[in-house]
Amino acid sequence: MYLDSILLGGKKLKFPTFFPDGTRAVVRSLDSQDLKSAKVEGIIVNTYHLSKLPGDEFLHRIGGVKKFMNWDGFVISDSGGFQIMSLIHKTGKGKVLEEGVLFDDELFTPEKSIEIQFNLNVDVIIVLDYFTDPKASRDEAEVSVKITVEWAKRCKEEYLKQLEKRKILTSERPLLLAVIQGGFYKDLREKCARQLLKVGFDGYGFGGWPVNEKGNFDFELMRFNASLTPDDKVRFALGVGKPENIVEGVKAGYHIFDCVLPTRDARHRRLYVFKKDWRKILEEGRHDFYEYLYPIREEFARYKGPIEKTCDCYTCQNYSLSYLRHLFKIEDTLVYRLASIHNLRFYTRLIEKLRSKF
Repeated sequence: MYLDSILLGGKKLKFPTFFPDGTRAVVRSLDSQDLKSAKVEGIIVNTYHLSKLPGDEFLHRIGGVKKFMNWDGFVISDSGGFQIMSLIHKTGKGKVLEEGVLFDDELFTPEKSIEIQFNLNVDVIIVLDYFTDPKASRDEAEVSVKITVEWAKRCKEEYLKQLEKRKILTSERPLLLAVIQGGFYKDLREKCARQLLKVGFDGYGFGGWPVNEKGNFDFELMRFNASLTPDDKVRFALGVGKPENIVEGVKAGYHIFDCVLPTRDARHRRLYVFKKDWRKILEEGRHDFYEYLYPIREEFARYKGPIEKTCDCYTCQNYSLSYLRHLFKIEDTLVYRLASIHNLRFYTRLIEKLRSKF
């Protein structure tokens, strides 16, 4: 049985769904109306970054991140742990302790992460977890699983405390998702999932890096991770975002996907275009249902048509490919908006097809 939807704050979120990256309460170069026009239903924001600027207490006072950015869609908040650990890796400052993550002389604890996420007033909260490095030894992976489970327990306790403290009704509470770690060690992932299931969460995420040592996406590991959780619980493929990977993720039973790719590629002059018979190709189980288009190429200098003739996005309905090429050539920032709208609509069109197929 595939979970086809869930109620969040009285509104139905259909599955599968794709949430673009809105780390700092903005999907780069786009406003809320642009997101709506591209049929985007929700975004994912970052707990740590928003706690620093503009500050989670300020966001709490004004009613949350949705009011701040004038967005009435869904919002998921990432725990912030991965970003802090990335900063530690880059700067060499800070470390992971059993109490939490120490960075810049500040201890970021599971309890703090949950409190901040409540202040953001989001629809889905993700627990603080200890990311398993893809190059981790078995001993290091075991430590990440142990700490992930302990932090998840503390997050659940704090979550219940915050619900009571803020007098939030059961029907209005945000979902709480845990993250399964363990790297490429299946028995450790199984151990992590088993212990998280005992604690009890609304959903479970695929944690870690899904690309194997050969540089290929590990579909088998993704399917295995999904098999560890019940079909009636939300499954979140964290950071999974290539179109073909989303397709396989839906087949494996995942419901939510997120990544930076569509907007990042748009800013780097790479657009997504469906092939002519893409629906048929998709139904045949093939991954070559789309291709990349690079508008900066000389061949598009006089092209009067849109990026994709069958696309109904704002950009394709109003601007030619030659105009986008011109904007890229003169480096005008308008092109980031127009290209991002198209790429996001490509993703939401794919999601619409996957909903009808699965």
